[in-house]
Amino acid sequence: MCGIFGRVNLPGAGPVSFGLCRRQTDTLRHRGPDAGGYLLACSASGAVCLRRDGDGLPEPPAGPWDLFLGHRRLAVLDLSEAAAQPMAAQGRYWISFNGEIYNYQELRRQLAAEGVTFRTANSDTEVLLWAFVRWGEECLRHLRGMFAFAILDLKARRLFLARDRLGKKPLYYYASPAGFQFASELKALLADPEVPRELDPVALSQYLLYGYIPSPRTIFRGLAKLPPAHLAWVELDRPGELRLRRYWQPVAAGPEGSWKDWQEEFEAELTAAVRLRLVSDVPLGAFSSGGLDSTLVVRQMHRLGAGPLRTFAIGFPEAEASELPWARQVATRYRTEHTEEVVSPDALALLPEVVRQFDEPFADSSALPTLIVSRLARRQVTVALSGDGGDEILAGYRRYHHAARLEHLWGPVPEGLRRPLFGLLALAWPARMRGKSFWQRAAAGGHLYRAIVSRDQALGLVRPELRPAPGDQDLLHAHFTAAWEEGPRDFLTRLQYVDLLTYLPEDILVKADRASMAASLELRCPLLDHRLVELALGLPQALKYDGRRQKVLLRHLLAADLGPGFVERPKNGFQMPLRRWLKGDVAAILTARLLPKEAPLYRLCQPEAVAALLRRFLGGQQDLSEDLWRLLVLDEWCRQSLGG
Repeated sequence: MCGIFGRVNLPGAGPVSFGLCRRQTDTLRHRGPDAGGYLLACSASGAVCLRRDGDGLPEPPAGPWDLFLGHRRLAVLDLSEAAAQPMAAQGRYWISFNGEIYNYQELRRQLAAEGVTFRTANSDTEVLLWAFVRWGEECLRHLRGMFAFAILDLKARRLFLARDRLGKKPLYYYASPAGFQFASELKALLADPEVPRELDPVALSQYLLYGYIPSPRTIFRGLAKLPPAHLAWVELDRPGELRLRRYWQPVAAGPEGSWKDWQEEFEAELTAAVRLRLVSDVPLGAFSSGGLDSTLVVRQMHRLGAGPLRTFAIGFPEAEASELPWARQVATRYRTEHTEEVVSPDALALLPEVVRQFDEPFADSSALPTLIVSRLARRQVTVALSGDGGDEILAGYRRYHHAARLEHLWGPVPEGLRRPLFGLLALAWPARMRGKSFWQRAAAGGHLYRAIVSRDQALGLVRPELRPAPGDQDLLHAHFTAAWEEGPRDFLTRLQYVDLLTYLPEDILVKADRASMAASLELRCPLLDHRLVELALGLPQALKYDGRRQKVLLRHLLAADLGPGFVERPKNGFQMPLRRWLKGDVAAILTARLLPKEAPLYRLCQPEAVAALLRRFLGGQQDLSEDLWRLLVLDEWCRQSLGG
């Protein structure tokens, strides 16, 4: 796992600054603490100058250097110097790559049969580079892995960028009249003082709606994310003109046959996905929360003989929020070397560090325990497998159950009557629950069910001068709308599809990437292998949700090992007991940070609207803990990024 950075300067902008580009690359040192590599190149002549950590990094010779590729390395496969990056092929192609290509050994054999001679003994980077040399952008359909990479073609004078299908690895970019820059994280781009920091009103309102900012936007206007499953071409003489193309979307697949056929196919694909993710030249373990998804991964690792099998878990002092007893049961059953830690409210002191790692506002409170468990694991291993994705592919969220019930009501109601009808039901809902009312979300439209608050409530928090223009307000939901419209017709599968394209890549996987990489830990997600995802989308509904239980197939697979008490218990989730903490010892933090009129938050938000939320929460009228956590995160982000 690594951090990547690159820059293309137009002739009028002058040569790139080696010192600045190196500093920008090195802001990603936490993603790659083992080594750094820095390439200068000239697009006109094809000349290159390569520097690496350990060679003293002498100043490069003066020249018309208009290209730069940087790399920070976390060595996981082929630890030799030969596998260092940026890496070249044929003297023409240079790659900077973040991720893992799990089927690289199969591709290496295929490429060798086509006449490719490899320089390294076991590098997936070299396999990826030669796959591009041989197949161009079509190489992406051969890849089974997580990745964000850039390949510079000096002869054709262009740059190729790509991001993996589900968005496990990030890629940001900035195009300007002076040129083009890209990086694994925003902080590398923002290290350039010439990069603007103008707030994007649509992105700010999206954050208040969802707790994250969906691709392609970022909190700053003009800085963008390459969306998952997209590639981009950048011509070196026209770097501001990106040609983007989506190369994959989930399509349901699977056998024709009985439930037994589906179960066997699913287990075979799952076994293959886990086996591929056990390839490592450094110590490897697994997150084991005690939930069904991570337990399924640990089960497969045990069956495949991964050893010594190390598992890591965290819990909370509040018994109802902690799954540590279940994690211990998993460790005993599969004979793992188990390590755990209890997280107390004191962990909120890590909020400034968490906010710093994400660069832009991000309000999933489970980022904090994810950072803690990543650090716990990193003391013993460099790679960990997780159960991320199980809720999306096997319909595990409670909201799927509620949505399925709601669809029964939608059926006979004409489309034009649904919104007013559900709006009336929302008004009838108990006042203390209106902040979470499913009817309110239904009134806003079925595809918006993931919004945390209503659009009017989110806009009401924003200062008038920072609200999106009326014509731009439909953009707030554009990512949901697009996914909803293209999704399958089956209602449950459609909701899963929307989550796979929105909530999963923009929230769950952002959290997993930033928190794990902050600890220099590589996190692998076998349940999000794209072949397993497509198979799961095709599962008969009764294997996902039978009208009473969710994750039916997963429960069936685990029942023989762990018994009905384990598999039939209610879903808990990997969440801090936020409501209790914010009403308990740390309630003073809320009032101290959010009530003073000079709080940095009020550069963006309306003081009266924030104070009203806080009064209702502390007065016990509504559970607004998630809303207030979003504001607490935004306040901390303002302190770090806007000063004050």
